[in-house]
Amino acid sequence: MVKTSSPMRFLKVETLIKWAREIAMAQGFFLVKRSDVSGMRTNGRILLSCDRKGTYRNRNAKIPDKEWARSTGSKKCGCPFRLKGKELSNTTRWVLMVVSGIHNHYPAENLEGHSFVDRLSEEEEKLVVDLSKTLVWPRDILNILKQKNSLNVSTLKTVYNARHKFKVLESAGRSQMQQLLKKLFDHSYIEIHR
Repeated sequence: MVKTSSPMRFLKVETLIKWAREIAMAQGFFLVKRSDVSGMRTNGRILLSCDRKGTYRNRNAKIPDKEWARSTGSKKCGCPFRLKGKELSNTTRWVLMVVSGIHNHYPAENLEGHSFVDRLSEEEEKLVVDLSKTLVWPRDILNILKQKNSLNVSTLKTVYNARHKFKVLESAGRSQMQQLLKKLFDHSYIEIHR
């Protein structure tokens, strides 16, 4: 991360998070939000830490009689890196301070396919849905997403998952035949069925 002698100042907490994540991603790391800002308090605070913070918790150890045990792994390695954002009491500005600026792992060479970075924002999901409705191919949707946001490292699987999620929400538990009949009715087609 960037080392500064004085804390960085921001007008909004969203700007603070976005700036910190962009800097971290440029260096091959990803930051996650560990605490939320409460609207009830006048002094909010937020902690940003590396996505590899913490340790793996073996859930199979709770059931010793299990004959099978999955081979599991985790990317968590107890990374101590942390940033702290604090809202100043006399202003609406936010201050970003480095609590621990050391990572205990190497940076990722390629963030493509990363579980956190790969996610689509709400605007990007809406764009995927709109383009899917107009019958745009998934590879073209991915190209449009990457043209709109140069930091987007989503994969084709992410686009397929977003499309599938929309189709499941749209069908709302109806079978394929029920969905077809609903679409025929919605678009005023003449239908005859028994």
